[in-house]
Amino acid sequence: MTKVRIEWLLAIGWVAVVLVVFLAIEASSARSWLYLAAVALLPPMVLIRLWPSTPQQTADDVIHGRGGRS
Repeated sequence: MTKVRIEWLLAIGWVAVVLVVFLAIEASSARSWLYLAAVALLPPMVLIRLWPSTPQQTADDVIHGRGGRS
């Protein structure tokens, strides 16, 4: 799987789990909705932002014709 796909699957899964828990405890106040937004969205944003990126093409890759941009 590609890096982007794994990140997004983890993020969507997290949001779904948080939403199910939120609905299961039947929270309905405005404060609960703010907590839901924070707990559901902040960890996936951090995950996507801090996930290690794919290594860039090196000079050796260019010289020997390896990598994506040969």
